[in-house]
Amino acid sequence: MRLFVVAGESSGDQLGADLVSQLQQRVELDVTGVGGSALHEVGLKSLFPMSDLAVMGWRDVYLRLPLLLFRLRQTIDAIVRQKPDVVVLIDSQEFSNRVAAGVRKRLPNARIVLYVAPSVWAWKPERAQQIKPLYDEVLAVLPFEPRVFAELDGPTCTYVGHMAERVQATQKPSELQSGFLLLPGSRDGEINRNLNEMTLARKWVQQAHPNLNQTLAAAPGRMNLVKRLLQDTDIQIGEGREKFKQFVAGAHAAIAVSGTVTLELGFAGVPHVTTYLAEAKQIKNYEANGRPLINLNNIIVGRKFVPEVIGERALGAEILQETQNLLDSDKQMNLQREGFEEMRAKMQNGEPEAPRQNVADRILSLV
Repeated sequence: MRLFVVAGESSGDQLGADLVSQLQQRVELDVTGVGGSALHEVGLKSLFPMSDLAVMGWRDVYLRLPLLLFRLRQTIDAIVRQKPDVVVLIDSQEFSNRVAAGVRKRLPNARIVLYVAPSVWAWKPERAQQIKPLYDEVLAVLPFEPRVFAELDGPTCTYVGHMAERVQATQKPSELQSGFLLLPGSRDGEINRNLNEMTLARKWVQQAHPNLNQTLAAAPGRMNLVKRLLQDTDIQIGEGREKFKQFVAGAHAAIAVSGTVTLELGFAGVPHVTTYLAEAKQIKNYEANGRPLINLNNIIVGRKFVPEVIGERALGAEILQETQNLLDSDKQMNLQREGFEEMRAKMQNGEPEAPRQNVADRILSLV
């Protein structure tokens, strides 16, 4: 089987590597495409560095537009030339949609799958119908998404679970969980924009909770950037997946930029504050859509039990306040842990009308 996979960021790289590993156990697999270190470990030789696609916000896209357009043409040309059995585009919605459109135009019968559904339930629901011609199937990682796509007349959508569940929860808080974990994001732009906003909170934690050892899990390739930004601190910085797991296992609480890591913290049972310093256009969309929930645990459970701090500027004081509310209240810590239990139950099996299916089964069904 010939598989072409495209991942544009570290979370997608992990999803792609897991999918490839499952398929390799069942079929003889020839895998090509774009990915990072995780996909490289399972045999992918990337067409170009995955970091070329790791942009965040309209400003980053504008500054790197020539490179992005070049990589887009390069990816489409490679798929058309190789004619793989299945193309799997993982998240990175704008880039993925453009790749799918370009391939569909030149190879109308290509089998194209989008892995990780766009958040049409949060904003621009019309996107569900717009992408219907592009994809044979959308693989959803949140249990309610197949129902939403059906209601919006989108492409076929199947719930396949989320890799975050592999981060195991600790049954009870332990004395060994003495870390305060910072998760500033995976892209250069968001790290630069969000890490500074955590300064007031981390300095307060250092003074008010000196027993908590501060740690920071840097995404692959971002160690030097983070060290440069935190050069005058004694925060323990680690890079890569194994160090991330180690820090999560030892975390008493955390501050995390909105994204997949918040769900991993939920599966691990780590109470946290979510933050996101957005650009003006992102905030405009956020406000226009009624300030939807952004933390995945909140979204899945259907209520806000994890604090969310989002805005265009100067979030430090609010992050500090939410951090103080969390760390100084056993009640708030326990309310989050109870919410995480609800989330895990919902993620386990999917919804009645869209039960969970195996991701490799779905790909093989298209061959």
